[in-house]
Amino acid sequence: MESKTNIIGIGIGPFNLGLAALLSTHDDLTSVFLERNSEFHWHPGLLLPGTTLQVPFFADLVTMADPSHKLSYLNYLSQHDRLYQFYYYENFQIPRVEYNHYCRWAANQLPNCNFGENVTEVSYNQQDDTFTIYSELTASGQKKQYTSPNIAIGIGTKPNIPKWLAECRHPLVKHASEFFYLQEKLTQCQNVTVIGSGQSAAECVLALFRSLTPEQIKNGASIRWITQSAGYHPMEYSKLGQECFTPSYMNYFQDLSREQRRKIAAGQGLLFKGISCSTIAEIYDLLYERSTGGQYPGLSLNPNCQVNSIEETDLSSKVTIKCKHTQLGKTFSLEADAVIAGVGYVHEWPTWLEHLKGSVLAVDDNNDFIVEKNFTAQRCDKGLGKIFIQNAEIFQQSVASPDLGVGACRNSVIINQLAQREVYRPHKNTSFQQYGIPEGAILDS
Repeated sequence: MESKTNIIGIGIGPFNLGLAALLSTHDDLTSVFLERNSEFHWHPGLLLPGTTLQVPFFADLVTMADPSHKLSYLNYLSQHDRLYQFYYYENFQIPRVEYNHYCRWAANQLPNCNFGENVTEVSYNQQDDTFTIYSELTASGQKKQYTSPNIAIGIGTKPNIPKWLAECRHPLVKHASEFFYLQEKLTQCQNVTVIGSGQSAAECVLALFRSLTPEQIKNGASIRWITQSAGYHPMEYSKLGQECFTPSYMNYFQDLSREQRRKIAAGQGLLFKGISCSTIAEIYDLLYERSTGGQYPGLSLNPNCQVNSIEETDLSSKVTIKCKHTQLGKTFSLEADAVIAGVGYVHEWPTWLEHLKGSVLAVDDNNDFIVEKNFTAQRCDKGLGKIFIQNAEIFQQSVASPDLGVGACRNSVIINQLAQREVYRPHKNTSFQQYGIPEGAILDS
């Protein structure tokens, strides 16, 4: 079975879902989006009570490109009779659970989104300048085939699994992406260690700390929070500081040389890898409240602790965490009943995309794709079809690349290219800062 269309989207996360939503209002642009999972869920293992998006609700699927779109977050609220409740909620950052529900609501209205369909191979036909996408229905194994001159890659990232995590087979030593499913078992453990200093690790710590009762603490229960970082620092959240997540900064960044971009990106971790100030405050306030009279609050915080290995013991269900203090240079061991690793996510491009390197797609000296300012992967052949890259590594498109706030804007640029006309007006002057040479400056000769 073969189907032809203007663009095939591979992976349905928020970015490709937003592209599907915007395309749904343009009858002259046909599209199909394929996702191997049976339904939409956004980081289901971290949909914890009390957690919110780290960006304002305007960063929905469509608003920053088309505020009047029927799949906007505000229309979602209206359709669920929640506009007045949101009006008095008075919070730009919405519950993560509701954002997930909103995306599922939108996905259910998009017939161009096919869930439960895994892409197994993509090949390029030079004669008619099209890509052939081979897929398989996960439920039945039925084979399907599509052809399109354009592809949008939106497969997202996968959990980062360090060697010490991959080598441990203990059932309660897991990545934070599985926290939601383990939470009940973790609350029954005597000693739980959380590793990492980002938002995910902090949210796991807060959830465990909240559930820890005074009786459990008296009986020796505790939570330990360790990180190789020098402390537990906030992500950038000042108004001018956040302008690096705008199209203006993204455009400036992509004009720099690839070498410059790599160097800059390597030093921008705390812009997006830290903890929200509100989460830090909640943990601190709970520590203060529970340490009244100098009593042990049930939570220990230990920075500068690099994990080298996690070993299971033969005599008990506990594990031993082998660490090194990064500043003192001394090694030590910690015991725990369970370990949650909040150590982030990494890109892993599918094998079929890697196979296009060198023949269809150009690469740099590091064998990485070269993503252009228009969000296409640079081709090394003479083909005209485009492969759009959603959420490329930050050295390609800047720290704004994974930010939900630029998703609709990036998708509007993609759609303008597909339509070969200005369907959406390009965003201009999206920051007060001028990231290049100041206006009116005279360059030295």
